[in-house]
Amino acid sequence: MVIHCEHLVKVYKTAAEFRALDDVSLDIKKGDFISIMGPSGCGKSTLLNILGLLDEPTSGEYLLNGQPTAHMKDGLRSRTRRDHIGFIFQSFNLMPKLSVLQNIALPMRYGDMPRSEILPRARELLKRVGLEDKADNTPQQLSGGQCQRVACARALANRPEIILADEPTGNLDSKSGADILELLQELNRGKMTIIMVTHDEKIAAGAQRIIRMKDGKIV
Repeated sequence: MVIHCEHLVKVYKTAAEFRALDDVSLDIKKGDFISIMGPSGCGKSTLLNILGLLDEPTSGEYLLNGQPTAHMKDGLRSRTRRDHIGFIFQSFNLMPKLSVLQNIALPMRYGDMPRSEILPRARELLKRVGLEDKADNTPQQLSGGQCQRVACARALANRPEIILADEPTGNLDSKSGADILELLQELNRGKMTIIMVTHDEKIAAGAQRIIRMKDGKIV
């Protein structure tokens, strides 16, 4: 099991206590393609952030590849994110002053990859998403769909086992959204585990399994 969660609870203490996750248990196997759906504020992104080691649950257990993540030190959390998890965001999160090629290369510069291999790997990934002719462009010179393709390539830079995609088609027109779904499906056919948050029923239907959430619970 790649991901095993038992009784996850996440409480935010603001003026009033807010339970963003309420007793969530979940198993995800290697090679699964999961869509998570539900209304705004139901806990989808909170769950994704915990699975991506960007946040910690208030209580409950999360095992990643059989390893407990509770009390994991910051350095180990960062290395685990870098080496095992790729992130795709709705707003792309590309560096505006860097070229497309430099954006894809960026995660590799923080890893253990030899310097001589970084740019060839970035070019290979750019070709994989069909944008090899855009290497020297900046994100502002690309369409939304092209920016999300670059973000997908960047997420693959360090050969992760898991892709976490938070509304990856949310800012795209229907054609570009369908293209991104097709790319994710292609990655999944290569045995990559993909967990995607989406509001779009048509996009969600492209996954193998849909998990629906409401009020912090899986329903």
